[in-house]
Amino acid sequence: MSIAVAEARLTYGGAVRAELLKLTTTRGFVWVALWSLGPSALMLATSSAAPPADATVAEWTVMTIAGGILMPWVILAIYASLQATGEWTSGMFRVSFSIVPRRNLWLAAKATALAIFAGLVAIAVTALDTVIVLGKFGSQGATIDWTLGHTWQIFIGVPAVCIMTAVMAVGIGALVRTSGIAVTAVIVLLIVLPFAAFFGFEWVGHITSYLPSGAGDSVISSSAFGATSDDLGVIGGSLVMLAWSVGACVAASVAMNRRDA
Repeated sequence: MSIAVAEARLTYGGAVRAELLKLTTTRGFVWVALWSLGPSALMLATSSAAPPADATVAEWTVMTIAGGILMPWVILAIYASLQATGEWTSGMFRVSFSIVPRRNLWLAAKATALAIFAGLVAIAVTALDTVIVLGKFGSQGATIDWTLGHTWQIFIGVPAVCIMTAVMAVGIGALVRTSGIAVTAVIVLLIVLPFAAFFGFEWVGHITSYLPSGAGDSVISSSAFGATSDDLGVIGGSLVMLAWSVGACVAASVAMNRRDA
């Protein structure tokens, strides 16, 4: 029994499954996951830091674990932007838009697929870093206190920040459509601007709190994502991160609907 074309409707869930299939059928996503896990684990495994001999050891433990996310965070963001720009550099956008004519739906599905990937990798990185820190420093008193609010703040906040950053990167990639520009924009936002204050540009320090790095640090109450001047709090940091991710995707959506391709 055939289905009439008029009755065929590609849902959001179907579009997400299509993007996940596209993502997982390439070898790149495996290497990105490995490159996210490897450097983080190596950094913590070779760290010469030692836990303090006082009551703050539980705080030190979770903050040390969170510190391993910096490089994976940047890698995942760059990969997300390249996944978006790759639609145009490879010409795949013709197939994608033929299957999903509604460009807003395609963008939402692409962002969701990369958000799922980034979230899963961030959880895996955090879990691996936890095993390493407890294994290496457990005999020196390193421990995780699940009664501390900060513990849950870090274990939930780290994947959440990676997810929102990946969504932002997809929006940037779909907006500029050029891999070089997209990667440059991501690196400038995540690395160059937050650390510019250390090179004599003190005025930049006043806006770092409203960059993804500063907002991410506010979400987890740690300096894991870079340098920041002010603490916006969990809610404030989350709102800033949402503004970056939603704003990038809205800008990309407007631009895509005005273009021929």
